[in-house]
Amino acid sequence: MAFDAKQYRKRILIPLEKDRDRLAALQQAIRDFQGADGVTALARLNMAELFTVEPSMDGAELEKHLGSVEAGFNSPSAKRLSSAQLLKKLLELLRQSGEPVADPAFWSGMSRARTQAVRAELDKFARVVAQEHPLKVLLPDQVAELAAGMGLGGAAGSDLADALSAHGVRITDDFEVPGVRVPPAVRVVTDFPEFRTLVDVVTRPEQHEGIRVVDELAFGQPERALDPKDVASARKLLQQQEARVEEGARQAAQNALAALTEYASPADLHALTLSALADTVRGLLRRGMPKVTVLEDLCKLGVDRTDAARLVTKLSASTKVLSPNDVADRLADGALGEARRLLDSLPEPEREERAERERLAKRVEAAEGRKSQSVARYDAAVKAGDYAAAAAALREALTVDTRDEELRNRLQRLPPLPPANLSLRVDGQALAVSWSADGEGSARYSVVRTTRGVPANPRDGDLLAKSFEGTLFRDEKPPVGTRVRYSVFATRDGAVFSAPATGTCEVLPPPFDLDASAGSAQVSLSWGISQEALGAVVTQTSPDGGQKTYRPTTPGQMTVTGLTTGTRYRFSVAAVYLTEAGQRRESAAVSTDATPRGSIRAVEDLRIESSPDGHRASWPTVSGYSVELWALPVNARVEPGTRIAQAQLTGMRGRRLTLRPGGGTAERSVREFDALPEVHLLVPLTVDGDGGLVGTPQIAGSAPQVKAPTVERLGDELRLSWEWPRGDHLIEVAWQANGQRRTRRVSRTAYNDGGGVRIPHADAVGDLALATVVRAGGREWASAAVAVPLGGTVPKVSYTLEVKRSWVGGKGTARITVRSPEFRGRVPVLTVLKEAKFMPGGPSDGTVVDRRELDFTDQSSLTFEIRMGKVVTPFWVRLFAEPGSGARLQDPPTSQMRG
Repeated sequence: MAFDAKQYRKRILIPLEKDRDRLAALQQAIRDFQGADGVTALARLNMAELFTVEPSMDGAELEKHLGSVEAGFNSPSAKRLSSAQLLKKLLELLRQSGEPVADPAFWSGMSRARTQAVRAELDKFARVVAQEHPLKVLLPDQVAELAAGMGLGGAAGSDLADALSAHGVRITDDFEVPGVRVPPAVRVVTDFPEFRTLVDVVTRPEQHEGIRVVDELAFGQPERALDPKDVASARKLLQQQEARVEEGARQAAQNALAALTEYASPADLHALTLSALADTVRGLLRRGMPKVTVLEDLCKLGVDRTDAARLVTKLSASTKVLSPNDVADRLADGALGEARRLLDSLPEPEREERAERERLAKRVEAAEGRKSQSVARYDAAVKAGDYAAAAAALREALTVDTRDEELRNRLQRLPPLPPANLSLRVDGQALAVSWSADGEGSARYSVVRTTRGVPANPRDGDLLAKSFEGTLFRDEKPPVGTRVRYSVFATRDGAVFSAPATGTCEVLPPPFDLDASAGSAQVSLSWGISQEALGAVVTQTSPDGGQKTYRPTTPGQMTVTGLTTGTRYRFSVAAVYLTEAGQRRESAAVSTDATPRGSIRAVEDLRIESSPDGHRASWPTVSGYSVELWALPVNARVEPGTRIAQAQLTGMRGRRLTLRPGGGTAERSVREFDALPEVHLLVPLTVDGDGGLVGTPQIAGSAPQVKAPTVERLGDELRLSWEWPRGDHLIEVAWQANGQRRTRRVSRTAYNDGGGVRIPHADAVGDLALATVVRAGGREWASAAVAVPLGGTVPKVSYTLEVKRSWVGGKGTARITVRSPEFRGRVPVLTVLKEAKFMPGGPSDGTVVDRRELDFTDQSSLTFEIRMGKVVTPFWVRLFAEPGSGARLQDPPTSQMRG
């Protein structure tokens, strides 16, 4: 194949020019070739690729091809490329040194040498990476970055993976940490030792190991994903077994499980769990904790080791060390060996940086000195048989160099310290033995039960657990009524054991499955007790603190009668045992509350009426239950006879009213409450737990009243007008006529269309009143009526209007003519403009654009014009006489008032 200079430049020279690492490797290989290494220095280069030599070329073809390559190096475009000039120099040096570059055997030999060199470089690379990255997990981008830094940027990904795998390093897929906000209740619950992660909260009392959290949230054997149904089951189980969980932890778990109900799918739970663990890892890393220690902490939380390593690797700092600052960071992280290696690998400092480099070297040497002193103290303690001091010395050394696996192995081989903080606690029918683990977390435990003295070793008594990894053990069948000793031994290898941590306890299991069923004046109790118990003692506590004690004759049950309906009682039950010494002893008591009461029912006959201090409510008494009144918006919808939670009522913008005693009888309850500033839907709630039964609601409150009612006599009719209250209401007009009570309801639209309300037979009308009517959901409420005084007839003044609006500019004018055929005097008049669909109902229902006093002393007609400026259609103009005027204004037809 003919040599293509353009393709050679594009495929070989330009990529090499841009790759600084490969270019530096080429320069170094040329220097080494000129030195003692000779041609072996070129094994690191892919010679056939650099000179595009094909395996099929014979000697003549090689000579011709290399001549073409050399000619290409001399082209103007290649002379500007340092990559071309380096390769030209290398080819010249090969010819000068007598290497048979035109012999195919030379190139096949270079290919074999490169294969061996690459294999050695890959092994060296993998060995260094394994030492520098003790987590043994890397992401693809990190591997590429490290490989490029060691001159292996062109190595195949599979070759890098195979080399790393041989040294125990895995390349795992990258992943994204979800940006899910962790609710406070979920964050707090893992502060309790009972719950390492969210999985522990949901699967309690089981604690799983090897939980996978990165690609999916899965655990157990067989493996399964966490599901929202598990959350519901966990909440139910926690309620059933609340006595078995410490109060603080139980409350935290309840809050966390309540928060978890908002996550509707396994994917949501996975994202939340991964985000919570990521927050934990970030916090530990920010505190300067070594990555290996963070990994071990995650494993203690039950996280799969590989996933833990992936998470720590993902969230830790960059893998590249570029300056002395990185050495200082490694030293601060406790990675002394890595700091020394990085320090030794740094290039010679510039003159101005030499003092700083010397100070850094002294810090590393000082840390190495402290480590050596700790190791010397360890050696002396081992000779003296003081294993506690030996362990303390090794731990001191490991704080200086946290990644010294040899020191860690020595610590593992020491006999462990005895378990600390041993605690014995009766837990239902079982006995819980708990203790604190050592700081290394590598110990395993044996639990031994005896009825005599302290056991000498794990075989000296009843061995209940062997190679136990946790720090909480439950003896499900402890001897009852006997003082028993429990001893815990620690070991690392199963051969050498610590001295035991030991304690004694007298096991008196309390009753279980206590249940109470209330009647109208009695409570029936049932419970279970251990078969070793003689019986039980029941204590009844009243609200005033008074107590009664019962000794039931029927095993596991009794009924307490003569109780007060609606009163809450507490019942405590303790089991009675006979000890080995023949003494009667009582266990810890279990308790429950019960309230005697009848059947719950909803309030169907709620009555609301006014009272001197507000409102009075009454309803049929519900025996044994309290009734609350809730004020909701008038448009709220509730279904009588259904159950509803108080939280739901609050969510409907409801509020519970404060009720005061208001008398009443045994058949009907009466309560009073403050006046309501607005109209509300009042809902009676028969309370049961955190909710209750909805009764039949009523509308009540304070509706806005009309203002400035006015009566005018027009012949045989009365015309009634007023200022409308705010809101979409009806006005009920009521009056007496010929001994009969008459009413009429008027909407704002009908009022505007009729220019007020007209009532016939004016001489027969009396007791005129106006009330505001509020309607909502088929119910209505009328405000207190406003009485309207009926006076004598008032002189009438009429007016006409000519309302115009200009096409240009939209400015409005009104020409007004007022006539007073009867009245002689002065009439103060307001002209009101309203830009809306409906005309103004009063002086305040619009904008006063003119105020003047009309003088009819010497004339019966006056005309004037008003300029109103720019107006928007539709608009209305209407005149009103000011209060106290001696005359009344009669409106013209509405067509004149509208513009």
